[in-house]
Amino acid sequence: MGFLTDEKQRGRLITLLERHHHKLSLLSYIIGLGGFLALAYQPLNASTYFSENALLPGLVETELPRTLDSATVYRKELEEEMKTDTKLSPHKWIYSKFRELGLETFTQNFSVVYPFKSVSARVVAGENVYSILRARRTASTEALVLSVPLRPLANKAKTGTGGGIALALALAKEFKQKPYWSKDIIFLFTDFDEIGAMAWLDGYHQTDSQYIIANDLEGRSGAIIAAINLELPLENVNYFNVKLEGLNGQLPNLDLVNLVVKLCRRERAQVMLHHMSEDRGYIHSEHGDTFKDYKQALSTMLKMMWYQASGAPSGNHGLFQKFHIESVSLEGVVKKGQRQSDIHATAKIIEGIFRSLNNLLERFHQSFFFYLLPSTSRYVSIGMYMPWFGLMALAGLIQGIVLWLATSEDPNKQEGEPLASSKETSDATMENKDKLDESISEREKDNNAITRESPGASEDDKVQDSGDIKDIPEDQEEKNGKKDLVSIVPVILVAMLLGWMAHQGPELLTRIMPRFRIQTEDMILYSMLAIFTAALVYPKLMKKKASESNILNLNWKLLKSVALVLQTLALTSLSLMNISLAFFLTALMVPVTTLVRPCNNRFLRLLQMAALVLVSPMSLMLMVGIISSVPQDSPLELITQGFANSKELIFLGVMDAHLFNAWTETVITAVVFPVWLMFWAIPWIDSN
Repeated sequence: MGFLTDEKQRGRLITLLERHHHKLSLLSYIIGLGGFLALAYQPLNASTYFSENALLPGLVETELPRTLDSATVYRKELEEEMKTDTKLSPHKWIYSKFRELGLETFTQNFSVVYPFKSVSARVVAGENVYSILRARRTASTEALVLSVPLRPLANKAKTGTGGGIALALALAKEFKQKPYWSKDIIFLFTDFDEIGAMAWLDGYHQTDSQYIIANDLEGRSGAIIAAINLELPLENVNYFNVKLEGLNGQLPNLDLVNLVVKLCRRERAQVMLHHMSEDRGYIHSEHGDTFKDYKQALSTMLKMMWYQASGAPSGNHGLFQKFHIESVSLEGVVKKGQRQSDIHATAKIIEGIFRSLNNLLERFHQSFFFYLLPSTSRYVSIGMYMPWFGLMALAGLIQGIVLWLATSEDPNKQEGEPLASSKETSDATMENKDKLDESISEREKDNNAITRESPGASEDDKVQDSGDIKDIPEDQEEKNGKKDLVSIVPVILVAMLLGWMAHQGPELLTRIMPRFRIQTEDMILYSMLAIFTAALVYPKLMKKKASESNILNLNWKLLKSVALVLQTLALTSLSLMNISLAFFLTALMVPVTTLVRPCNNRFLRLLQMAALVLVSPMSLMLMVGIISSVPQDSPLELITQGFANSKELIFLGVMDAHLFNAWTETVITAVVFPVWLMFWAIPWIDSN
């Protein structure tokens, strides 16, 4: 604390920052970025382990028969039922089969009212089916959920779920015969994937939604502890893909992920994270430190961060996490030329998961909720990655602090000249004040002598003579500071206004959409492009009317300082909720925003503007669409498909914000975009 309270030490720190802030910012960013990416290297991360010992009983032995014949029978019957009409889901068939098992079975109807006016129908109806297996040993105080999305055979865009439906029926038949269940088991089958899951969860927890209108549930159980979502096709699978990412970048407790991976390996089933294969050597602590292993682990970690940064759930499980229900999705992937895992092995995996979850005495709390996975068996905790991210964000904060200090100094001071310490500044001020007092006394004597010699002098002359005396420097400095602060307020207000328009604009503009007969997706994209184009020219429109120049006249150091501090505050706050989104934004924006400054050189000014446009939110969304389209046969196809993906990305982001209360779109439009607009005004400012 002495370092902060001692004026002399504080002055040395200020001088150090002033002289070396460019080097410190560059060094901080490079070390932070390099350290963050190096965390995928095996010696720098940790091996996964179980923090909750209550999960271990399910890992011992299975009580299912060696061959689960009922699963095979149900799968054949279901396949015949689904082939009768490939465009419909087998709601009635599922309902009747669970009723035959003697379980409490119910349906829930819901409707979706789209938030934007469209030429097509605005209301879509759906139906969920769910069944409850009551535990014999408790009074329905807690429950587990086995969820399966309903997808007809005609839906080729996503993995089929017929195998998951058959497996759920077979497991319900086996589970009913076991007396050891201490938690109810709910078998849930949802229509329209995430929308159906959201409707059921709203009905279960009795919450209201403006756009998803769900009927009340006829039957319910207790507090849901965990949920497993199955996406298994009718065929035998080659490997299992684990999906973790939930709404707004939420992740399930790491113990649940470890449990799923451990049970898959017990049954000798291959398990992957986002379809990324991994070398066996990387799993064990004594191997996996080669460059090849590091490159594979880094690809896996970045792919997980890519999905998490979107803020969209990667499966039905993502909606359960919104209600503090730990959940994952297990997707079965069919791929030729690899070893297969039949439905019997899959049944043993699910049975082991539910036996372990059944043994929990309290909610998941011991393991990590904030982590990154370079592999299914290695993890990077929040304590490992936050210091490196903090160094990346510190690069902008250093520049912001130095610019803030510079605004209180002599405006004619050359850049690179050290700032005066507090003591030196105080001594200089007192010395100037003494000299000014002496000057005022001598001036008053002269004025009195002149007045006596010229008795006819007017009062105006006296006032004019006394007006030659300069104001005290502190008052003048305060006036200049207020003037500088007032000069940047319009820029900040306009940036906030444009951010609000980007957030609310699509909904406002789509109200006139039926007149132009434009699809909702196109209208949202065009409204975003229109607002972004208008934002590009706002500095030119804000210049003084009397000025013939195309530049703004305000204190650019103060504006950039405020923008850098706001940027650092926004990114660090975001990192506590969605580290992946914060990392990508920091890695791309900080190098550009810290270097931008007014410049009279036309080429350098245009170069800065081009760099700012490249890191703008609109450009970043277009880049995400293009990257998602790789690979394509030709550059033209890549651009075309990338534009289509970007349009879908923007549309889904806006829809998720309305239907599921996702805040990624809000953060981008109402926080990141206004901050970027403050930096966009800087190249337009007069460098003099």
